[in-house]
Amino acid sequence: MTMTLQENFYEAARRARVGEYPDAARLLNTCFQDLQSMLHASRPDLAHLQKIMYSLETMMIMQNQKDWVAVADIIEYELAGLLA
Repeated sequence: MTMTLQENFYEAARRARVGEYPDAARLLNTCFQDLQSMLHASRPDLAHLQKIMYSLETMMIMQNQKDWVAVADIIEYELAGLLA
């Protein structure tokens, strides 16, 4: 069974919450590549794209600070809604 992009992001959030940080980071890298392809294909409007970029930028800051709970929160409460 192939997981959707949104499901993969949720799985990365779950792994981050339970302390599986290397797995979460690897899955996020895959998600980012898939997100890039999806955005290229779907061509969202500028306002929507800016919201996605803001969430991604915030996630990267939190990941660099090793705040995995914040990364999971951003995925679940910001990014997931933008990808629906």
